[in-house]
Amino acid sequence: MSDIYQQLEDTNILFFEYGITAIDAYYDEKPRPIRFLVVQGSVIELARCFGELQYPALPYADASFQEEARFLCTENALEDDLGGPWMNFRKNPLNGIFYDKDNIYDELRARTLPSRYAKSERSLFDAAIFATLRETLMPESEELVIPASTSVLFQKDLLISILSGPYPASGFELLKRSGFIAREWPELALLDEVDHSKDFHPEGNGWNHTMQTFSYRKDRDLTLSLALLLHDIGKPESQSREGRRFDQHAELGARRARKFLSRLGFPKGIQEDVGFLIRYHMMPAALAVLPIQKTEALITDARFPALLELFRCDEFSSFKDPERYYEACNAYQTIRRNMKNPYRNADGSKQRANKRPPSHY
Repeated sequence: MSDIYQQLEDTNILFFEYGITAIDAYYDEKPRPIRFLVVQGSVIELARCFGELQYPALPYADASFQEEARFLCTENALEDDLGGPWMNFRKNPLNGIFYDKDNIYDELRARTLPSRYAKSERSLFDAAIFATLRETLMPESEELVIPASTSVLFQKDLLISILSGPYPASGFELLKRSGFIAREWPELALLDEVDHSKDFHPEGNGWNHTMQTFSYRKDRDLTLSLALLLHDIGKPESQSREGRRFDQHAELGARRARKFLSRLGFPKGIQEDVGFLIRYHMMPAALAVLPIQKTEALITDARFPALLELFRCDEFSSFKDPERYYEACNAYQTIRRNMKNPYRNADGSKQRANKRPPSHY
């Protein structure tokens, strides 16, 4: 049991997982970083339970606990209508029992969700997150409401929740069709204007390519997922030079990505890690031929395995032969092995034997 759940239980506050948190549990999906809970009680009672509680005035949360949980407070947690059938689906994490107040089990079993939403400021938020449970996007609902404005925390919660779902592309496609991305995340919207050569990117333009990369993720690590989403956002402002269609797009993209993540309130560490991955995401392709002096610092960086994973998703999403990825992996393993060998240099050459000091006897 998580510390959050234990604290609520110790304080005798009745609580349930609801909405996407409960439905992820129903499908046995990996829990998302942010959990959505409904509690029977007041904000004052929650404040007694969590000393660092915040009150963000979000349409889906009366209170927030760090980056881990969003709480809705109600007089009767089990009976209150929280905004439509998908929100009213709940799970008691203490005993594993699900509560289906609005009879959506048939839709859940058929994975036809989402299909119905309440007309509220949170409908777009919910729809985009629920969309990540399906590989293909359901027809748009006429009930979706686009908020007139959204806070930084709203956008950050939305982005994290989409990226941590099994099919992020479906969530982003819904936001794009709604006009939300053009309004709030224009850096991403510009990818739709990046024309790719069909010889190198048969999957389509910059937006299509970015969405395709998510199908090759092996896990839902947030830093890697952010890097996949943002790895080509430097292309719209890059120039064609000396045969390079998007010259310096990695450098430009790293700067844009840091600004984007800073605007959404991501920690400095994530900003720097994502910036690093984007700045060097093209480098693994040349790892086998670059001089060791230019690559040794990168190869010894703890983030290099994540860089290789970004490179893999980038390559495979363009339907390229996997040979370049495997060559990069082999070069990386060879260099690392040489670094551990006390008789070899990083490039594999033999180290010069130390001259024996002259004897005074």
